[in-house]
Amino acid sequence: MIQNLLAASLLFGAGLLPLIFYKGESHRSHPFFQYILSLAVGILLGDVFFHLLPEVWSSKALKMDANTVVLSGVVLFFAFDKLLGDVAGYLTIIANTIDNFLHGLAISASFNISLSTGWLTTAGILLHELPHELTDYTVLSQCGFSKRGALIAQLWTCFAGILGAICGCYESFCYYNSGFFTPLTVGIFLYVSLTSLIPSLTSFSFKSITYQLLSLFLGLLLCYISS
Repeated sequence: MIQNLLAASLLFGAGLLPLIFYKGESHRSHPFFQYILSLAVGILLGDVFFHLLPEVWSSKALKMDANTVVLSGVVLFFAFDKLLGDVAGYLTIIANTIDNFLHGLAISASFNISLSTGWLTTAGILLHELPHELTDYTVLSQCGFSKRGALIAQLWTCFAGILGAICGCYESFCYYNSGFFTPLTVGIFLYVSLTSLIPSLTSFSFKSITYQLLSLFLGLLLCYISS
């Protein structure tokens, strides 16, 4: 139990990464903001296709068709977005809360196997989460969050990892919930990346487009390497 919480606490610390990269309130005017936004698209899509979807398709915990849950997530949050206004930032918070909660479950499940397996899993999740935290902060900034608001949201989603680690001590809870929330998270990430982030990439010069594509492919590569 203690090692589970200690490992999950490292994920909480990863949420402070944006403090190192962004120094002031003018983060949206940062010269690399468009490139980080492109990186965010690559990481979110890579997370979907290299991490989450393979887990969904291999899971036996989901009682209904996984593709139906993924599509339901896209349609559901499309409805929220249109009925409530621009809520992409809040959808990102929801998706990342679920994602980090599942990471906490995975850490606990790994420690239940062995101590070495638990720490190896934690290291793998951290390698995935470090660029992801910078991505999430950039997405929230793009959606109009202040620096303080974005950081508070970041720390909240990271706290969900600790909660997941606690719940993950109960094997039946871990088995049932990962089968439903993972495909729902896929739907949210697909919706946010394709409908909110990509349309925000507004640079049209050849140089800028080239750097944006390179940033996007870098995000995909990072997710592929950590898969």
